[in-house]
Amino acid sequence: MKLKKLNKGVAVEIEDANPSEILDALKQHTIVVLKKLDTKPAYFTKLISELGPIANWTQFMFDPLTGEEKYSPRVEDGFIDPNTWPDPATYPVQRVSGEKFEGKRTGIFGSGVLDWHANLNGLDRADGVALQGIKGCEDTSTTWLNTAMVYNDMPDDLKQRCENIYCEYRYTPEKWAGGLPKAQFEKMVAKGRDTYRLWLIQKNIAGVKGIHFYTNNDCNIITEDKKLYDDLYDFTFQEKYMYSHYYEIGDVVLSDQLLSLHKRDQNDPEILERRVLHRITFKISNLGKQPTWIQQQNKGCNNE
Repeated sequence: MKLKKLNKGVAVEIEDANPSEILDALKQHTIVVLKKLDTKPAYFTKLISELGPIANWTQFMFDPLTGEEKYSPRVEDGFIDPNTWPDPATYPVQRVSGEKFEGKRTGIFGSGVLDWHANLNGLDRADGVALQGIKGCEDTSTTWLNTAMVYNDMPDDLKQRCENIYCEYRYTPEKWAGGLPKAQFEKMVAKGRDTYRLWLIQKNIAGVKGIHFYTNNDCNIITEDKKLYDDLYDFTFQEKYMYSHYYEIGDVVLSDQLLSLHKRDQNDPEILERRVLHRITFKISNLGKQPTWIQQQNKGCNNE
């Protein structure tokens, strides 16, 4: 396996790696780039399924060739093995796009702003996200924040102020996805707005420590330290802990959502109408039966 550090190690680019090596790199480095992979969605899905269980397969609703929303995957029917799909280029996908097919949407987050967020909007959610650039994405970028590096650089006094301190969050997609299509927003909040708690200091299944500070959900640090929120925010959201990936067709970026946040950098409707990414969520640390890794390490702040 060849590994190259990006922005002084905020992310790493790897090549000539097997799935086990890719997963190990993701656990250790938080953000991993794979360059110019085959864009056939069956191949993308197969790769991610070898890293961890795919969580969002019931949202693989779109035809990758036309963008038509033509599939309705059901839990009772089970995950469709990409190896058994007759044409790898037509395997159904979840798209991120503002493109239209016969006047209808062909993807999620097709309009509005997509600010700092993570897929981890609850203790049992998938903690891995994979994005692949498909078309119209050249010269566009997504930026990631690596909080493992934030924690490693944090002064001892700030670390001590974060010890045994938790945030209470409330799922608030309108804060980090302002202006998203109404139909998507209604689906996102249809099951309610979960409130959940996580310690500020988190550790993934490989023992890598970082900060989980998801400020764009309703976020309340439970502490008497009145300056902690502002001091932690100012230290965390520094450019030196960020990596902006400018896509080439086929590029895949993987991220550990327990220890990272990400945001879209271009929100111009004309760009979103031609830009297409494929998106898969999967489990890295949140594996196995209940309680999962993340639930287990956050029992103390959830009164369990």
